[in-house]
Amino acid sequence: MADFTRFIQEAQGVLPERQVHTDELLVKAYSVDGSPFEPIAKAVVDIYNPEQLGLLLAIARKTGVSLTYRGSGTGVSGQTIARDVTVRLLGPYWKRIDVLDGGERVRARCGVIGAEVNAALKPHGRYMTADPSSISAASIGGMAATKAAGLGCTVDKNLYSMMTGLHFTLADGADVDTEDPGSVARFRESHAGMLMRLAALRARILADDAMRETILRKFSIRNTTGYSLNAFTDFEDPVDILAHLLIGSEGTLGFIHSITIRTERLRPHRSTALVGFSSLDDAIQAVLLLEKRCSMYAVEFLNHVSLNALMQLPAFPDFLRGLGSDACALLLETNAETPQDLAANVAGVNAVFEEVKPVSPVNFETDHAVCEALWNVRRALFPLLAGTRHPEEFAYSEDYCVPINNLPQACRSFVEILHKYGFTKSGVHGHALHGNIHFSIPLRINDPAAIADVAKVIEEVAVVVLGLGGALKAEHGTGRAVAPFVRQEWGDELTQVMYELKEIIDPLNIMNPDVLLNEDPNGHLAGLKYAVAVDPIVDTCIDCGFCEYVCPSGGVGLSSRQRIYTLRTIAGLRRDGRNDLADKWEAAFKRLGVDLCAADGLCATRCPLGIDIAGLMKKLRGRGHSALAKGVASSVAGHFGLLEGAASGLLRVGSGAHRLLGHSLASASGSLAGAAVGMKIPDLHEVRLTGGSPVPRSCVTPDAPAVVYYPSCAVRMMGYKGAGGAGEDPLMDVAVRLLRKAGYSVILPDKAKGLCCGKMFETKGLHEQADAKLKELETALLALSGNGEIPVLCETSPCVARMKKKMDPRISIQEPVAFVLEHLAGRLEFVRKQRKVALHPTCSIREMGLVDKFREVAERCVTSVVIPENIFCCGFSGDKGFTHPQLNAFALRHLEEQIRDCEEGYSSSRTCEVGLTLHGKKPYRNILYLIDECTR
Repeated sequence: MADFTRFIQEAQGVLPERQVHTDELLVKAYSVDGSPFEPIAKAVVDIYNPEQLGLLLAIARKTGVSLTYRGSGTGVSGQTIARDVTVRLLGPYWKRIDVLDGGERVRARCGVIGAEVNAALKPHGRYMTADPSSISAASIGGMAATKAAGLGCTVDKNLYSMMTGLHFTLADGADVDTEDPGSVARFRESHAGMLMRLAALRARILADDAMRETILRKFSIRNTTGYSLNAFTDFEDPVDILAHLLIGSEGTLGFIHSITIRTERLRPHRSTALVGFSSLDDAIQAVLLLEKRCSMYAVEFLNHVSLNALMQLPAFPDFLRGLGSDACALLLETNAETPQDLAANVAGVNAVFEEVKPVSPVNFETDHAVCEALWNVRRALFPLLAGTRHPEEFAYSEDYCVPINNLPQACRSFVEILHKYGFTKSGVHGHALHGNIHFSIPLRINDPAAIADVAKVIEEVAVVVLGLGGALKAEHGTGRAVAPFVRQEWGDELTQVMYELKEIIDPLNIMNPDVLLNEDPNGHLAGLKYAVAVDPIVDTCIDCGFCEYVCPSGGVGLSSRQRIYTLRTIAGLRRDGRNDLADKWEAAFKRLGVDLCAADGLCATRCPLGIDIAGLMKKLRGRGHSALAKGVASSVAGHFGLLEGAASGLLRVGSGAHRLLGHSLASASGSLAGAAVGMKIPDLHEVRLTGGSPVPRSCVTPDAPAVVYYPSCAVRMMGYKGAGGAGEDPLMDVAVRLLRKAGYSVILPDKAKGLCCGKMFETKGLHEQADAKLKELETALLALSGNGEIPVLCETSPCVARMKKKMDPRISIQEPVAFVLEHLAGRLEFVRKQRKVALHPTCSIREMGLVDKFREVAERCVTSVVIPENIFCCGFSGDKGFTHPQLNAFALRHLEEQIRDCEEGYSSSRTCEVGLTLHGKKPYRNILYLIDECTR
């Protein structure tokens, strides 16, 4: 019997209290994953290094409490739904990447995101062959634990096959690094009994032709059902067997610290085509020939039901319409290292199509944008289903594999079964080269009748798949979703091998129990999540977690995905009449979810469905304001010039106090003043902040082209101090000087004071006041620009992003980066300085797709440019850096170490620059300062 109370007591005794979470809301929110299963963990424990892992494992062995290691939680089969304790891997230790042998191999620790591995390999012209759709969010530890594959990853190129080394820890605390001969030798001596038992299992398998042949046959195609039993047929050394058994073991056998894998050369030249066939049989016949004769990166298939769903897209090709009730489309991509090799690949594909003729034209595209447009047709399929489902439906996904020649029969049977039980919107699609079939069901997850129907679908499809020599899971892992079917797929003898394997390596069953092996026949449909309408903005969320990678608040409050999960749970509790608990959760949610959201909108850029979680948080903030608060906000908006003047004046006074009172006394008085207004004002001297300066006058030269310059309210209120305390040239003056240098007449608002785009009101959910300020500014800019005839510059990118979305489209307004490249680059000479600088592309720069252009502008100015890795939003979020400074501190926790060698930093938002200066320990200014310095 597990002693959970003792586990918590001992964990709190050896780990900092902040790392052991028992609050119900936090435990559930921190444990949610991309599967349909409701989190059931009793606690979440955060570990930052291997020493803490060892301590936790020792307590688990002593108390019998089980541990479930969590990566990014992007899995859809319930692999990380812990029975007892979810273990999160936090901190920089787990994020190390070592590029080896000139990129031919790479070692990555378990917390590294898949896309980060490829980013590290790209300068060496290499890439990792595993390429799941979640690669931009999934951790390498999770990918290894589930044997993730993806679009173009063949069986011989998956992580199991490409692995050359593994560092792991077993349940008994044994730590093994297969790349360290000393570590392996010690393990052979200390665990001789375990290794002998593994060798005996291998001998038993090899002595039984039926078992051996079953393993070889099943792993000739994609298969992630159960353990990687092919380790017994592929390797002789028990250490090699054990290391490869851990790949795909979903944390049930051990903890993976790091994996070392071989890589492949990048093939930068690509060619893509979307081709229609009159029948599924013809399409698959072509696939079989392509697989044998051609060098293909990917061949995706879409059956007629999937094509019918996609026809509503404006970009859907006309040549794929009206192909018939058995039509099938293939999306093909081939790539190569040289244009000549690419041309040869395309010629080979065209030769195949001379034998098996499509019914649509075959046009291979090489332009990257056109290739991506073709792939976007395929990518739209899941969002179409998930985005149009009812709020009480869950996007339930299935994933199977059959030998390629059996694809037509499998697909027809799947559609027949799906339609038999009323799932008529569900077509089939997948990775044709691998025989990998996917379908999704809009499932009423809390409706027993709907669950009964999907249970029949799963059971009948399983019979079809196994009858065709297939696998019940191709790439999504076994988890809880397929565990009850392991025996059906593998038979009694090989399933018994799996149970013995588990007992040999984890005899106390403390490593992720109930996952991968579970005899409960209803385990795959028990304990499902709440699916309840919350708000149309987020009701289509599929819990994939892709958004969390860019969310700055997950370490101090709730992440974007956790916010939606919590809202759904609150709604479910109220539906079930549990209002007291719902009230408790709601109070916590306001503090951890609503108040700590940076509201930057980057989550929407990562979401497959474009869900704007930040928009919902702003909406909830608006609902939370009393009539009095809204009235005060309206008064502030109506007299904004007074606020502007007061704020600027106070900052000037505070800045001057440093000169008059000295640094220590001025800082103390500043802290008291901040406390009085409910803010934590940073040390003005440290962040080089002072009050604003007067708005310059317009400078008009006859016959010169004109530019309207609108200085944002943030710049009008907050100026820059120099390193010695002296004032910098005001940014507004610098902007005017730069424009004049380029030969422009500069037009500024005569009465700029009080003008505002409304961004500061919008982030607080005060949309009425925000829109009123925007309308006022719009009127002014239309007049100044001659109804949009004259371009407009604003130096603050968050304001520009809002204005572009909301203002009259005739107004051509740009932030510094795009404006300089379009209007100034041809009029100025750039003089490159020998200097290393840091850049912070703001959230709005990222949303507008200007990161590369930002780098381009900076590289025209200096010899070395650094954009720190994994810092997407600075977390200052308007005034959050003053009211909730922990958000800014967490978002920028890794900034200082990455820019230590830089002289200074540049961005395009005054408030962001305050936080960046504070936490980066380098002065950050607007990019216009650098451009002005480096041009003539």
